[in-house]
Amino acid sequence: MATLDSVDSLEKRVETKVHRLLVEVDGLRAQNLELTKKVMHLEQELSETRKKLQDCRKELSDLMCVKATQVTAEEARQMHNRMLKLEREVEKCISLLNE
Repeated sequence: MATLDSVDSLEKRVETKVHRLLVEVDGLRAQNLELTKKVMHLEQELSETRKKLQDCRKELSDLMCVKATQVTAEEARQMHNRMLKLEREVEKCISLLNE
């Protein structure tokens, strides 16, 4: 049969272990709260980054459309010369009609 001293000793060890576990639980709760806040912050950051990515993709698409329709200096010069040539031909036709 267990002696009174051994029962008291066992009781103190159990109390000590329970106390340590309670302290550990409090620490884990605080850590969980901190990590939950961090996750929320990272989710918000991720959402903002996704929005920026979507905006950048749209801007890139718009720029690609503009680039596809943009006229180079050489093309502009050729079109200008062609317009001048057509204008001269129209003036010749008008002068022929006036004769």
